[in-house]
Amino acid sequence: MSLRSTVASSAKLRRRPIHPLRHHVVIRQLSQQRPSLDAPSPSRPEPSLASTSVLKTVDVQRTGGQGSNPDGPGELSDQEWEIRTGRAIYILQQTLPTFFSTGLISSVDTSGTNSRTNEDDDVSIYSPNIRLEYRPPTPFPPPFPRTLHVEGLPLYLASSSFVRHTLSALYTDLRVELQRVRVHGPRSSSGLSPDGATPGADTPEEILQPQQQGKTRSLREKSLFIGLVVRGINRVSKAEGGWEVNSTYTFSPITGLIHIHNIDSIHPAPHLAFFSALQAALSKIGLGGTQGETGAGGVARSSPPSLSAPQPLPSVADRS
Repeated sequence: MSLRSTVASSAKLRRRPIHPLRHHVVIRQLSQQRPSLDAPSPSRPEPSLASTSVLKTVDVQRTGGQGSNPDGPGELSDQEWEIRTGRAIYILQQTLPTFFSTGLISSVDTSGTNSRTNEDDDVSIYSPNIRLEYRPPTPFPPPFPRTLHVEGLPLYLASSSFVRHTLSALYTDLRVELQRVRVHGPRSSSGLSPDGATPGADTPEEILQPQQQGKTRSLREKSLFIGLVVRGINRVSKAEGGWEVNSTYTFSPITGLIHIHNIDSIHPAPHLAFFSALQAALSKIGLGGTQGETGAGGVARSSPPSLSAPQPLPSVADRS
């Protein structure tokens, strides 16, 4: 009995170290597997955080930190803004002389091909909310407002098409001659110091930020003045006449698109009936208002179309 007890006790002594070792191994395996429950494994990276950060970065770069803008794309960098405004100035200079043959060109794709890219929607030089304004030298009677205007790209394009087809029906050999083209740059901003010195380093950041934003916005003040002459031969009298038209195109400081087209003067000034005919034409295609309304550019419907008689225009040398 003593021998059996001795053998049994020795066997128990040999088995005892085995249990803590296995328990320790199990604990280490569980501890190595536990981080996989909280953190993503190397084979499966977490896509949501990465994709979210990328989308936020792209969105900030597109919008320039601003919210949605009714003029179209988000705010551009200064370089892209200068490129866009310069392209618009070039397109106007090149295409306005051929307005009566090609119509109003609103994008850079003038090749006439059907090949289009994804950026074609961003190359229009006009804002979707462009506003056309004209203040006649003599106020028109009610219900006409003092300043006539149309707002929105569809109305703007429809108005240009109406002018083109109406004049083409009354005159031949219509042409546009550019007389003066001037680009007006930024004006001095009142929010900046007159000497243009940079504020000291001890100036709080919350004070510097509005001044820097005002400086950036003031640098994006740009407008284009175009003085042109429209000439043509009357189909009835065969006499040559024309109109002097001065316009100012103002660019949006956010998108670089033309968002205001102000007709400074037309000489000789068109008659009231011409704007009434324009209103009637816009109403027929569903873009104008009805009689008594001042919508659709504040042009009310009244009598049939009639243009002021064009007068022989003196040359530039005669005017000077």
